[in-house]
Amino acid sequence: MPTNKVRIDVPMTIMWNKKSNRRHFLKHLIDTNSFSTILEVGVRDGRTTFHLLDQCPTIKKYYGVDTNISLFYNDTIANKYNDKLIAIQGMSQKVHDRIKDHSCDLIFIDADHSYPAVKQDIINYTPKLKQGGILSGHDIDFPGVNQAVNEMLKNYDVGPNNVWFVQ
Repeated sequence: MPTNKVRIDVPMTIMWNKKSNRRHFLKHLIDTNSFSTILEVGVRDGRTTFHLLDQCPTIKKYYGVDTNISLFYNDTIANKYNDKLIAIQGMSQKVHDRIKDHSCDLIFIDADHSYPAVKQDIINYTPKLKQGGILSGHDIDFPGVNQAVNEMLKNYDVGPNNVWFVQ
């Protein structure tokens, strides 16, 4: 079986009795902390992006990094969100310098799930986090993600839908 199909059982470490979906959990983190600047690494079709932009009134700037922004970004989206949504196309390991250090309240890593890629994303994007911000990601149940997070972050929590996070 390919390694991307193997999953690890990772129990939640927090109490959560609402919808078991990353979008709802991230909204909770944003709303609870009144976060205004969000960075999503690995946007794909934008389901999480648009949910958060539409449901979180405190968001003033949302960076979306993906290898193919045409899957979520076009003229209609650009007109709807104006300068609130900044789409950055490229490999996450190569475009991190386009985001200012200490500028993001919440960073959500959900791009390449291989160990080296996740480790590099944590290294590259952690400096973008404001003091008191939250570094998070998805799919802690994937072996590569799990290994990188456990190696790089000693004290993290697991929320619903296999979201890992640390403040």
